[in-house]
Amino acid sequence: MITIQGFAKLCGCNAQTLRYYDKIGLLAPAKVDEWTGYRYYEEEQAMLFVKIKNLQLADFSIEEIKGLLDQDDEALARAFEVKIKEQQAKLEQIKKIQESYLIEKMEMKKIVNTMTNFIEEQVQSPALWEECGVNPKEETQLVAKAHELLANWMTQCKEMGEEVFLNVDDREVAGAKKIGKVLEKGDWKEAQKIVLSKESRKDEEGKIPANAKLLFERHDWAHVSDWIDELPARAEGEEYYFRFNVAEDSAVLEPGFTMTFMLLMAAEYENFIGGINCFVNKSQDGKNHFEMLKK
Repeated sequence: MITIQGFAKLCGCNAQTLRYYDKIGLLAPAKVDEWTGYRYYEEEQAMLFVKIKNLQLADFSIEEIKGLLDQDDEALARAFEVKIKEQQAKLEQIKKIQESYLIEKMEMKKIVNTMTNFIEEQVQSPALWEECGVNPKEETQLVAKAHELLANWMTQCKEMGEEVFLNVDDREVAGAKKIGKVLEKGDWKEAQKIVLSKESRKDEEGKIPANAKLLFERHDWAHVSDWIDELPARAEGEEYYFRFNVAEDSAVLEPGFTMTFMLLMAAEYENFIGGINCFVNKSQDGKNHFEMLKK
């Protein structure tokens, strides 16, 4: 008989490891003193320890090891061969995942770059930024912030398995790859209404829910900059709707205004387009009207 400390030295491990093996039913001491609780081992048990240690190193589960403890070396050799084949298959799978990850990462980067370039083209008009009361220095900062927000938003959509939609005027494209290809072709550069979202939406007046709560409104104004600083704070996770009904000569009707305004809102609220919806239409009375609603 040998004490647990002596057996640990013989096996090249520590006593804590031996207590753990005993606890999970792999290697129990040959004797436990009923009065002191001291554990004693037979020197021959060191061979069993060697078997357990190597099976663990070979990635066998606890249950698999228990089933192999009473097997001879020939049976263990067969078990090792099976494990080797399993690990080889697992390694090949990991290599494929690595390759697909690199490809997806490059594709995602390309798509994000394509989208940000398209957005920049949409918001190049100084008149649109002036309409919203943004000076050139702030414009540069907002566009840079949009790049960051868009990249983060696209990554989150990918991780959560959510589909991305691009609604442009009365047309819709689903899927990041398809959106990237369409934008690469240069389509819709003159489009007025552009919404990038996680779910399919059309830019129609009727798409604002009937139960949406009116938070803010302004009527008969000259420029968006007259009231934009008065907009109420936005709560995280809420769905917001910005509705413009404006006169024919308003800059709000210019191509790119919707994206400019949503870009401004997204940068201010630290959240990209999803959850922010903008609708623009001509007014019936020739005056400018604005409403901010929350679902």
